[in-house]
Amino acid sequence: MSRALEQREKRARIKALLEAKGLEALILKKGANVAWIIGGRAHIPTTLELACLDVIVYKDRIVVVTNKIEAPRLEAEELSGDEELIVINWFEGREGQLPSGEKIGIDGPDNNRLNLSAEIEELRRALNSFEIERLKQIGSDAAKSLGESMLKISPKMSEVGAAGVIAENLWAHNLEPVVLLVAGSERIESFRHPLPTTSLIGSLFMGVICARRKGLIASVTRIVSFNSLSKEIEQRYQGLLNVESAFFGGTKVGATYGQAFKSGEVEYLKQGFARDEWSKHHQGGPTGYLPRDFPA
Repeated sequence: MSRALEQREKRARIKALLEAKGLEALILKKGANVAWIIGGRAHIPTTLELACLDVIVYKDRIVVVTNKIEAPRLEAEELSGDEELIVINWFEGREGQLPSGEKIGIDGPDNNRLNLSAEIEELRRALNSFEIERLKQIGSDAAKSLGESMLKISPKMSEVGAAGVIAENLWAHNLEPVVLLVAGSERIESFRHPLPTTSLIGSLFMGVICARRKGLIASVTRIVSFNSLSKEIEQRYQGLLNVESAFFGGTKVGATYGQAFKSGEVEYLKQGFARDEWSKHHQGGPTGYLPRDFPA
């Protein structure tokens, strides 16, 4: 499926939603939703929820509203070319260019439009075949990148230094690090989401990434030990792999998230973990244009 077919299929989904709701247009403002509809990068600061452009999807056309700073780059690198473009000054707000009223939907709370955030998120989570192939490649490249980085880490390196190695290698693979967690031996068993510090790596190291390309995000975790593992740690790790396998086995077409979750919850008990082990951290969740659409 080419990019044109990918976008045509997504726009057809929105058109069907507009017809079902009796609406004239839908406005997309959130970064994940805009990246989804254009199949490209929609951010400038990675810290903002809103995109650097607004997209208005009508039944017969698509309109992009952005400023003079972003328009040339978006036209050259992110948009498909069949969008109508409204370009404003950087000191002007985009709101004045957007339609409003009861016949207009939007992807968030709004006093003058119909909030369709839940419906849009449902459409976005259903990746089409083109997106699935892209995400597979992103996952493969992210795993390769992190694996290469782990071989460059040393016990006397600091966590922030290790984070720099990982980030550099991600960019070398055309991947943006949207989440980057690292922990050395002092912190690895204490914190579930270890932001890097100046602590030294020591004998054990974990690297966690959420890597993005053209909006889609893949998550990878790797652990390296610089010493021989004790039998206890080996058994614990194998138990976790069995739990992971159970979650994967329960994640199949037609199953509910609850059923998939139950598969892993039961396996935790079989592997000798505490009954509430699952409550100490979420067990994953659907991914795509966010690291987690929602935690499971």
